[in-house]
Amino acid sequence: MATLEEYLKSQNPGAVLEPGEENNDTSTILSVLAGIGSGVFKIPEGIVSLGATLMDLGADTNKAAEVEKFFAEINPFDELAQETTAGKLTELITNLAVPGGIAFKAGQNLAKTALLAKKGGNYLNLTGQSGKNIAKGIQKRIGVDETGKLTKAQKLRGFDELATTADKVKAFGVGAGLGGVAEGIFVGDVEDAGTFGDLLGGPTKLDRELEGDAYDPAAELLNRIKFGTEGALFTGVLGAAGQGIKKLKDTTKAGQAVDGKFNRWLDRWISQPLRARGKQTKEAFEMERRLKGAMASDTNQVENIVRELDGSISKLFPFVRRAWMDEATFKDRKGVLKKMNDLLLSSEQNAKNIAGNNIDDVIKVGDDGIESIQFGPMNENLKKEFIAELKKVNKNISQKDITGILSNLSQMRSAWGRLFTSMGKRLDEDAVEQFQKLFGGKVTTWLDSSYDVIKARRTKLGERYPPTAQVMNTAKASFKELYKKSTGKELSDAAAQNEVLKVWQSADLEDGFKLNSKSDPYFKVPNFFLGKSAADEALKVGDSVKNLSDLTGRPREVIEELFGKSEDALQTLLNGTQKLSAIVRRNEYFDDLLNTSNAMRAMGKDATGKFFRVPTFANSAEEAAEIFGGREGVDWKAVISHPEKNTIAVSKTKAGVQGVERLDPRLDPAQTLKPLKGEKKPTIIIDDPVTGQVPLDLAIKNPLQTKFALTGTVDSIVSPVDTLAASKTLTSQLYQNLILYPKATSQMAKTILSPFTHARNFISAGAFAMANGIIPFADRKAVQEAWNALQVAGPGTRKSNQAYQKLVKLGVVNSQVQLGDLQNLLKDVNFGGISNQLGKARYSQEGLSSYGLNRLLKGLSRIKKFSEDAYTAEDDFWKIFTFLGEKNRLIKYMRNNGLREGMQFHDLEGAKKVKELIKLGVSRADAEKRIPKVRWKDDMFDLEAASLVKNNVPNYAYVSEFVKGLRKLPLGNFVSFPAEIMRTGTNIVQRALDEIFYQTTINGKLVRPLKNIGMQRLAGMTFTTAAVPTAAVAGMSALYNVTQDEREAMRRYVADWSKNSVLVPLRGKDGKLKYIDFSHANAYDTLTRPIQTILNRVNEGEQDQDGMMNDFIMGVIESTKELGSPFITESIWTEALSDLVMRGGETREGFRVWNPKDSMGLKIEKGIAHLIQSQAPLNWKQLSRIGLAMKPVDDLGRFDERGRQYELGNEALGIIGARAIDVDPQKAIKYKVANYLKGSRNAKALFTSEVLKGGEVSPEQIIDAYIYANKQLYNVQKEMYRDLEAAKILGVDSTSLGREVSRGTGKRNYGALNRGRFQSINISNNIFQGFKRIADELGIRNPLLDARGAINNIRGQLFNVGLGEGDEFPLIENPLSTPIIPDLIGQVNTMISPTANLGGGGGGTGFVGQQNVNIDPASGLTLAEEIYFDPLEKMYRKQQRKTTPNQTKLT
Repeated sequence: MATLEEYLKSQNPGAVLEPGEENNDTSTILSVLAGIGSGVFKIPEGIVSLGATLMDLGADTNKAAEVEKFFAEINPFDELAQETTAGKLTELITNLAVPGGIAFKAGQNLAKTALLAKKGGNYLNLTGQSGKNIAKGIQKRIGVDETGKLTKAQKLRGFDELATTADKVKAFGVGAGLGGVAEGIFVGDVEDAGTFGDLLGGPTKLDRELEGDAYDPAAELLNRIKFGTEGALFTGVLGAAGQGIKKLKDTTKAGQAVDGKFNRWLDRWISQPLRARGKQTKEAFEMERRLKGAMASDTNQVENIVRELDGSISKLFPFVRRAWMDEATFKDRKGVLKKMNDLLLSSEQNAKNIAGNNIDDVIKVGDDGIESIQFGPMNENLKKEFIAELKKVNKNISQKDITGILSNLSQMRSAWGRLFTSMGKRLDEDAVEQFQKLFGGKVTTWLDSSYDVIKARRTKLGERYPPTAQVMNTAKASFKELYKKSTGKELSDAAAQNEVLKVWQSADLEDGFKLNSKSDPYFKVPNFFLGKSAADEALKVGDSVKNLSDLTGRPREVIEELFGKSEDALQTLLNGTQKLSAIVRRNEYFDDLLNTSNAMRAMGKDATGKFFRVPTFANSAEEAAEIFGGREGVDWKAVISHPEKNTIAVSKTKAGVQGVERLDPRLDPAQTLKPLKGEKKPTIIIDDPVTGQVPLDLAIKNPLQTKFALTGTVDSIVSPVDTLAASKTLTSQLYQNLILYPKATSQMAKTILSPFTHARNFISAGAFAMANGIIPFADRKAVQEAWNALQVAGPGTRKSNQAYQKLVKLGVVNSQVQLGDLQNLLKDVNFGGISNQLGKARYSQEGLSSYGLNRLLKGLSRIKKFSEDAYTAEDDFWKIFTFLGEKNRLIKYMRNNGLREGMQFHDLEGAKKVKELIKLGVSRADAEKRIPKVRWKDDMFDLEAASLVKNNVPNYAYVSEFVKGLRKLPLGNFVSFPAEIMRTGTNIVQRALDEIFYQTTINGKLVRPLKNIGMQRLAGMTFTTAAVPTAAVAGMSALYNVTQDEREAMRRYVADWSKNSVLVPLRGKDGKLKYIDFSHANAYDTLTRPIQTILNRVNEGEQDQDGMMNDFIMGVIESTKELGSPFITESIWTEALSDLVMRGGETREGFRVWNPKDSMGLKIEKGIAHLIQSQAPLNWKQLSRIGLAMKPVDDLGRFDERGRQYELGNEALGIIGARAIDVDPQKAIKYKVANYLKGSRNAKALFTSEVLKGGEVSPEQIIDAYIYANKQLYNVQKEMYRDLEAAKILGVDSTSLGREVSRGTGKRNYGALNRGRFQSINISNNIFQGFKRIADELGIRNPLLDARGAINNIRGQLFNVGLGEGDEFPLIENPLSTPIIPDLIGQVNTMISPTANLGGGGGGTGFVGQQNVNIDPASGLTLAEEIYFDPLEKMYRKQQRKTTPNQTKLT
């Protein structure tokens, strides 16, 4: 067996593992843990060091250095913490956060206590009997006990909270101030930490010249004061952010109106847009999700049956006939579906009516109303006819297939019966009688009401696509015929088309299931249809609306043909089920809302009279004001009200009491309801002129009709029609077609139509289970159950459809986030709106939308549908697996702690309320009695597991409307996914902590039943987000002997999008480095990338000497950009379009789409090809690489257009996102050179563009611009120097590197860069001539002549300034910008020392134009400077003398 060294040599022929060179990189996790320990150690070091500095100040000693040495020797964690950037940051944060946080809280509480004392008039410590009497009076007034503490009752009333915003700000300010003081006292090493002043300049910039002989205890103390001052501000900012987040998450006033101007602003503009429930309460939102889940479950059931029926019918025809779908095949299929439709809607006694002849056989009524509605057997004669039709088409059809078709039809009839039963059970006695009377004559025509004109609806507002040309031409001919028959005159072609469109656009069906109305389409009828003969009247559309069934003879035939009556059983099943489901589930939604509210009400009130859980609905305006607070009509209102005023819409008429306005137009006013449990019929008082005030019971049309609720809840129940999609402006159409259409197709091409993306989608989604502490594939039974429930074609799938429908109802599945973004984007532009009709619809689109991609999509609709189903299934598998894992372990650990079915206990929410009461001084026993318990029911853990999946696994239903709305912008790709990662990642950690600390009493014993689950969840999240990527990097670094320097160098030569990724290093057989972008397949990269960005920035900044704080802040800024990148960067299509239009044929990475010298025709050709690439599906680039890799080794065709060849194994790994990418600095250096040259030009332009504008400039302004431009140029050159050094570390040959770089920069510039020496801006002759020309034009002296001496001086200071590690751009003052104070000090210096040394030696420099004066060799300052300079000016002066030690003037 080969040794590790032998293996590494075989893998890396160019690398030798020398003794002692083993990769000993410290584990990041270990270093972070050490950082915590070292940070705690630094706290006492800080305060002892402060004491030593104070001693040094008075005794002229250097005890601080001894203290630092002592703690360095005894701190066991420091060395390990310093090994990694993450460890250093953790150390610093711990060192500051612990004392700062404690002091902040203590300061806030101290101020709060004082302000509360002021509130009670209790400022003085009163003594004596009189004082005690006064104190008792104060105690009684404020509600405190004899010890001065608030009583339980006062705490429960919230008396310990500050009432006014001013008081809260004062308390907050005191807390922030003490937090800053604590940071200044306890920080271990101020200079290592750094300040914002180090980044931005200003009074808090630290004096860093304090080492060795330059140590100054006074300056050291001043540095601590500066640090503490910033600490107070920083603590205040963090505290304010924390308070803001706390307010956003605060649930103590859940279900109540938001009070306070700031809180209202926060809720309206921050909370509502960013939370999924918007303005709704949590309970109302969950009920709405349940409504949509129930409807989706019904849809899934009918879709599965229709799919099976469609498959059975398709099998009747040979493949060739199905593929060609000629007229004969189409006719045969249509005949089968018509016979099936007749059979579906028949009964045993009546071939034309599903309800039969005897309604009592269908509707079973008991003492409490309707018990069930069941449709009996289908008509036997029609069944025989149907079977005969099947055998006529295919005589070889098996009995098994026939039985399967009949069984599916019976299943759907049963499902319809269950839905109608739910509708009927809610009816009261009067409505039951009416229902029995009319149901039989209604139900068949209502279910069988599929018309093409209705399916052609484009928007919610009713606008329709026009009919197809064939349908239009037939209708026009018929309309002309009827017009001539009615008037005796001819109707022009244009007028006939106009009349057809009028009828077409006005057609509609009844909304709902209304017993007294007809179920066929109604429409506005032209007068000539009704026999009007006058020509001017005949073309008017009458005000009367007619149903199709109202017409007879030829007019009826014409309209039936125009509207396109469908006699297709599959359409009847789909449309009938969806209509019925929408009505029934909406009814159940209203009931669930009120039942949930009443359950919350039943939990009772606390000692202060407040509900433990605020009910969603109030029974009166008075109760609404009490429980919701806020303002009527603004914060809360009646659920059903007059539009002008906020009152219940009830009125008295001659006929009696007019009913309450209906909440839902689909509900039948004749179907009055029974009161729900705990409810009764509402009563109103009517003023009768004869009998006076009379109480009258109102019939219940809707259970919410007399209720009041928060405005957001009411608005969500009675949601307005969204008119956004109705826009028809040219601008809207252009935006749709040029931006949103291509954005949708490019996203579709890269996801659902990309086979490799499907593989990555499935693999990466496994991280969601792992992050919750559920090991993927560990439970084989759960794997099997999840697979069997999937709703996509495949072996073993669709076997557990009922289980899937249950999960749909619970909201667990069918909510893939990226697919939700894509589907809604397609809806926004009506993309593929008719593709599901497979090209056989009787209508077409109009305008711009009729061209291009929509027609193409028709032919691809089946592929698209399968791809969507697969994409959803890949997500559903892990959600089902996670659901089963959560449910099983909840039951397991609850049972292990003694809980059994039927027992009562406090769930997590209840336990939190118990804990809150205990904090207020209530005993646990009393607290547990006050808070209602829950009972273990059959579906309890189904609901809890479903809640965990919905909150801890990305779910499109929980994306906020604001984020969803971003899809309509030309920015971002699948913006909902990163938003969901942030939401669910936070939820996982919060849930884990809740489970760990959850306590409840079971069988008289206080237990923590979910502690193990919480630990598993926390460990899973840590493992997924931190341990796996860290271990991958460390493991591969050790295996391939990749050092830290090589990893950092490699990061400089990766693509921009990988710069802050987790890069897993490898080596090829040639010893060259490669990397796998682990973040590419890491679902939680959105959470970890900002952290990696901060670490990268701090790591880069360690080369300077200004502490970590400024690098940390810049890292935070850059990480914020990374966090927002998915939301604000260009979408796939927009980026490709911008490459051509905005960037002039160049990509963001610097690649040229075309050569600037190409002809216009060639540019257009290449531009179109570039746009097509953004739309190309099927991972065509990766497939082409695999194709090249599969060619023989000696085949020159293995090379791509850039001379690269690929390995098949590596390309295959790319399918799962693990493709290794070569690091090629030799080729990449030319792009670095291009960036360097561009940066150099921009930096130099900062000088010329500022001073050569054409107006007058002063020499002082010239010097300022020159210093600033050089500083920016220094940054550009330093970056290029780092790139060169990184290339050398990565093994690039120095000769070839020099040749490539000098070709672009010139040999002189390359030589300086290679030596790490800065080259300042040279004032060329062209620049000089530019100054001269402007001066001549203005008639003034050339200002450059007066600035040239100072510029030469500055160039001298910049000569040989280094670009390497630890080098910085020097501090340079403008010698022509002399402040007033230094001039005065110079005069004082002259007076103090009139005989000062006039020579060049001995004393350092004075001010500009001033002779040298006596300088204290210890401080480096003159006496006047010691007296008059502030610390910042002293630091500037000392730095100035260091840079010009032998000059008598600064010129």
